[in-house]
Amino acid sequence: MSAAGERSTLPCAMRSRALPEAVVSFYLAAKNVSRKKERSILTIIGVMLAVGSFIALLSIAEGLYNRIQHEMNGRSVDIYVLPRNALAMPVGPIAGIGASTESIPDSVVKDLNGVSNVEVAASVGRFQQMHDGRGIVVWAIDPRVFSKFLPAVQLTTGRFPTADSEIMIGYSLAQEFQLSEGQTLNIADREFKIVGVFSSGGGLNDYFCYVVPEAATKVTGQGSQEVWIKVKEDAGREVTTQDINNDKRFTNEIARTREQFLGAANDYINYAWLLQFAVAAIGMLIAMTAAMNTMLMSTYERLKEFATLRAIGASRMTVLLMIITESVILSVAGGLLGVVLGFMGSRLLDSAIVTLFKLTFPLAGITVTLILDALALSLAVGVVGAVIPCIIIYRMNIISGLRQD
Repeated sequence: MSAAGERSTLPCAMRSRALPEAVVSFYLAAKNVSRKKERSILTIIGVMLAVGSFIALLSIAEGLYNRIQHEMNGRSVDIYVLPRNALAMPVGPIAGIGASTESIPDSVVKDLNGVSNVEVAASVGRFQQMHDGRGIVVWAIDPRVFSKFLPAVQLTTGRFPTADSEIMIGYSLAQEFQLSEGQTLNIADREFKIVGVFSSGGGLNDYFCYVVPEAATKVTGQGSQEVWIKVKEDAGREVTTQDINNDKRFTNEIARTREQFLGAANDYINYAWLLQFAVAAIGMLIAMTAAMNTMLMSTYERLKEFATLRAIGASRMTVLLMIITESVILSVAGGLLGVVLGFMGSRLLDSAIVTLFKLTFPLAGITVTLILDALALSLAVGVVGAVIPCIIIYRMNIISGLRQD
């Protein structure tokens, strides 16, 4: 379309110098987006795929981070004690605190209960076994102190297990396998009678099972992997932790506060987040290149049009705003569609991971922050894509532009 034709389509009000430059720029930008439908659609698709992959990939790390935060903050545990050689990190998505081949003797738990400022210390074990081709996470803790450490867990039916042949299962796990109180659950070739179903109001806990410590020992042949400690109300966690680490009775164990272990969990999850971000960033760079290519082609095709606009009185700022607005419209439209694609991609990716690792619980989680980050990136794609075209137009000589064919 010629520049004269472009002018003739503008309402008289739009040709008025009193009209804000931004309104004129938006009108012209929107008109050009609709004029080059095929190219606009391809650019939008490119941004959509980039944003969708960004959300889908980062939803795994985001979901894992939020679930571990939820589980650890839902526990009333002040100090964790582990074998000294244990890795101070969460064991996968089950929010366990350490990984070690050693166990903690019962005598250590007894001595910890005698430490000044310790209200109660309890041995905790965990293991994972297969059931119907899916991995079930089982925790072992003394039912007498269960409510002290896990106040958010409430029984919906039944009672806590008291014998080594009994088990209590989470509500979501019961729904997954269609289990209920009174039925049996086969774990590690042993039959456990379901004596209770509990709910923690969401989160991973609802996919777990709980047994007494003796049951875990019979299944794994090992003792507890960690000790949970609740300190007295007027006692400091840091001071009590130092007292335990300085006590010669616990030379084979190490104590850490909840904040210290949560910090370690955050570090490992941040590494996973950065790795996934690096992969997703490749798609975003491709989208930026596509947006820039689109705007460059559009700019070179309309050099005479831009020169005519300048000749009839349009300022440089009006023309530059038109280019930026056009690029942003395409990228934001792609970003919004990418959010929808990201939700679908996250579900597919989560289902694949759950199936691959035979998990009984979902991992991915999409947060408002993740969506806002994705939309901010799509906006950045549009702005960056318009940089070179803006430089070209800013330096354009009006006379030379009018001579373009």
